[in-house]
Amino acid sequence: MAKKISKKDKIYIAAARLFKTNGYQATSMRQLAKEVGLEASSLYSHISSKQEILSQICLNEANKFQDNLNITLREEQDVFELLRKISYYHIETALEDPMSVTVFNDEWRHLEEPTISQFRSKRKAYEKQILDIIERGIDEDLIIQGDSFVLYQTFLSSFKWLYLWYRPGREIDKDSLKADISGVILKGLRK
Repeated sequence: MAKKISKKDKIYIAAARLFKTNGYQATSMRQLAKEVGLEASSLYSHISSKQEILSQICLNEANKFQDNLNITLREEQDVFELLRKISYYHIETALEDPMSVTVFNDEWRHLEEPTISQFRSKRKAYEKQILDIIERGIDEDLIIQGDSFVLYQTFLSSFKWLYLWYRPGREIDKDSLKADISGVILKGLRK
């Protein structure tokens, strides 16, 4: 039996879809209310503002990425296996929740204080851990010699096109896609 989605979750899902389609600034609360079948005034009984929705989506995604990385780091120590598992998670997330990933990657700039500082801090900590993995690979003479910052930025940016390209219902073998993308990236990093 499918889990029943709360009205608040329906609002977040609809908002992510609208933010992806129209952008955060161009999405109105009236549009959002219509999307979830509520009067605009009723919407405020579930959420306080559009900013609250954006904050929730961005921080939720940041926490999911960090939680996955924490699990991966506990389970695995091999540099290339770590990077493969991280890449698989980025790919899966882009395919399974492209709307939230779009908001996370593009619309976060519209966050206000104190949330934008929290978000930047979480994102910076996550990226630092990936940079540390890349640097460890360079130090262990496993990854090509090069600027570690450039290598880690290249690694992370290798997934950003997916959420723009993928459409639900598209015939795709997700496992092959993960293996292909990850394989290309890791082959490029391997010494």
